Amino acid sequence: MSKLLDININEQLIERLNQFDMKLEKMEDYYFVDALFPGITAQAFEMERFEDSVVVQLDIHVLLPEQTFTESFVAHAVTIEDGIASAFEQFEVNVLHTLIMAFWDKAKKVENGVGTDTWEINGHRWQAVISNYGYRGDEPLDEIIDDSDSMFLEVEKAIKALPLDKDIYAVRSVYTNVGDGRRVTEALINNDEFPELESAISKLKWKHSDSYYSVRNLVLLMKLSEES
Repeated sequence: MSKLLDININEQLIERLNQFDMKLEKMEDYYFVDALFPGITAQAFEMERFEDSVVVQLDIHVLLPEQTFTESFVAHAVTIEDGIASAFEQFEVNVLHTLIMAFWDKAKKVENGVGTDTWEINGHRWQAVISNYGYRGDEPLDEIIDDSDSMFLEVEKAIKALPLDKDIYAVRSVYTNVGDGRRVTEALINNDEFPELESAISKLKWKHSDSYYSVRNLVLLMKLSEES
């Protein structure tokens, strides 16, 4: 059973954000930049303990005007501290820079592979802020999938097939080769299951391997005003 860790995880979150010259203010349970949405906060859990290691999960909650979404990162390490550090590294590589590009114009930018595009969907224009792949594994990414763009192309195709009745969407997709014969695919849109995308990603030409690897992508989709 998971156990909420009794540590000040938000202090570590703020340390990460401060590297990008962001001034944060706490309002109720969330931290805001310039008192504007989105708000952000974190929790950390001990998921499982072994004789010489521990599994921890870091949850980053993002508050938008009419909804929230959560990005979760799991790490297996010798100590809780090492696990949390690993989970924060995953967050920074795959999600934090995407949030900065989408919402925090004044923050310091870094070269990190985050891209933007404008999509036409159902007669409306949308800005897509697209993370790089958050990849964990021993083999190079281009050796575990024939075409490294194929996962993103399936994400784009699935999003463009939706009716889209909200102004902001967060679409997360993760493919994991556990290493014991199991393969796990997760696709969420605003934290709701996205079965069409999950099915499409699971059918891509992933390498069958005895080694663990995981590929993660996040797309933030925001409706543009008519004047934009």
